[in-house]
Amino acid sequence: MQDALKRLQILMGDTLQILDHMEVDPKHSQMLQHIKNGLNEENTKVAEFTNNTGEERIDKAVSMTISLNEINNLVQQLEANLIENYKHSTGNDIKQYEQMSLEEQLEQTESYHHKIDYLSAAKIRENLNRMNKVLLNIRS
Repeated sequence: MQDALKRLQILMGDTLQILDHMEVDPKHSQMLQHIKNGLNEENTKVAEFTNNTGEERIDKAVSMTISLNEINNLVQQLEANLIENYKHSTGNDIKQYEQMSLEEQLEQTESYHHKIDYLSAAKIRENLNRMNKVLLNIRS
């Protein structure tokens, strides 16, 4: 149980750190803020896990899973928007852009920024899925 809680805390911390470094365009900033707020609320619940009995932990894990799934839906929407921005900024040729050297990619500031935003959203989604797996272990 301690290992699962530690893993959950690490994943939550890593995900919040990614979110803190993301800078999306104004039309996506509200969605990003909702994701941050939701994860901060769930992070508070993680810290309280150790104070709960077995039954309370299971209930809290179920509640967190539901909340993380709602957050994940927002992340998926954000990710879909960000990949469109990334495609657009590369002239609909992400593959060619990614074959460029890092220096060449960095010269195209807008495309590089969109690439990092998209990859960050994808990583957040992956981390949320990992958190749900940890919560599943806590529930069983």
